[in-house]
Amino acid sequence: MSLRLRAFMGAEGTANILIVDDRPEQLLAMQVVLADLPANIVRAESGKEALRQLLHQEFAVILLDVKMPIMDGFETAALIRQRPACQDTPIIFVTAYDLEDLARSYALGAVDYIQTPIVPEILRTKVGVFVDLFTKAQKIKQQAQQLQEHVQELTELNRELEAFSYSISHDMRAPLRSMQGFAQHLIDEYNGKLDEHAVSRLQRICRSAIRLDNLIQDVLSYQKILRAEAPKDHVDLDRLVRDMIQTYPDWQPPKAHIQIENALPSVIGNEAFLTQCVSSLVGNAIKFVPPGALPEIKIGSELIGSQVRVSFQDNGIGIAPEDQSRIFRLFERVSPATQYEGTGIGLTIVRKAVQRMGGQVGLQSEPGKGSRFWIQLEKAD
Repeated sequence: MSLRLRAFMGAEGTANILIVDDRPEQLLAMQVVLADLPANIVRAESGKEALRQLLHQEFAVILLDVKMPIMDGFETAALIRQRPACQDTPIIFVTAYDLEDLARSYALGAVDYIQTPIVPEILRTKVGVFVDLFTKAQKIKQQAQQLQEHVQELTELNRELEAFSYSISHDMRAPLRSMQGFAQHLIDEYNGKLDEHAVSRLQRICRSAIRLDNLIQDVLSYQKILRAEAPKDHVDLDRLVRDMIQTYPDWQPPKAHIQIENALPSVIGNEAFLTQCVSSLVGNAIKFVPPGALPEIKIGSELIGSQVRVSFQDNGIGIAPEDQSRIFRLFERVSPATQYEGTGIGLTIVRKAVQRMGGQVGLQSEPGKGSRFWIQLEKAD
């Protein structure tokens, strides 16, 4: 807890109450009545002494007698209100009020008054309300301070992650590409001089380097989806998907057959995020097919209220019901890595990207009968 907060809350972590009266017997009477409250009682026998107490600590409430010599309660209250730290401190006047005094007390910022002779239950109840409010307010301040510290820690951690990502993308991928390039060079240049066992190992080096590079790229993509700004705008989904099909050689015959069943409507989303989603969903549909099968993908859309559901139907191996709840989680795999290449991040990127665009994602699938993945976003006017 900060030193300022400790001053607020008192030596034992409780609130402070300041009682000001030039009569010791009145101070003692109020102190006895308030003894059961969870607060520290601080006494002052003059307005000057009260102001001195306010220099060292702050109070949940001030009980201020009006009729005091030299400096009366009204003058003391006016000086208290001039201090920025005390402008909101509740002041309760203690006196026998007449109408003129009552009006003046409220003009000076008093929140309440108590008439003498004091009724213990009334005094305890009124002061207890302010002690309770003050204590709760301090807890909220403490929680806010802790939250701010936590945000600062997260901001610092985020900067470290950005530096780490930069290091990965530049310092780790470069040697991986070199490793893969040199291994491929040995295969191409010395294929006739190397036995089958040596060539096989060089090919394994190439594949391993490519897999690790793909994993690094997917991790960086996921981190970008988490942190990047995601402004939403009208996205021509039909143009986006058709352009991507023409751009990716592995998506075109004879390697795959992709059919857009109808003109896809425009949606409200982020074009970069949607590009990542389509790339992952179509890429998986092409990848996860039975050996020897030609990947066939049908892309269609339907209106659901004010939203558009875009579906990606494939003829792949399908997903068992017990596995469907976990395939969108990070690094989760259903098929063995030795049989189907992949990093286990692609669908996690899709889920997070769609969430950040305010949409939904889901699937229907059955083993051996393919899968139908879908994303749902707001339709553009």
